[in-house]
Amino acid sequence: MARGAKKSLQEKITQKEELIESLSIRIKKEREELNELLEQQKNEELNELRMVMQKTGMEIADIIQIAQTRMAEA
Repeated sequence: MARGAKKSLQEKITQKEELIESLSIRIKKEREELNELLEQQKNEELNELRMVMQKTGMEIADIIQIAQTRMAEA
């Protein structure tokens, strides 16, 4: 059974370059999606913190003081 014509070295190089370019674009898109998800997570955590602050009547200065106290105790 005959196989297709053997690819030239230049054709192999071109294919690899195209593959690398394609993968680079994919990685860039995935990184952008990851950054969007991380930003969304950060916003959700901040909203949760705001809700706790509203429920407890605490101010940001109170929370900073609590965090600093815990850091000093560690």
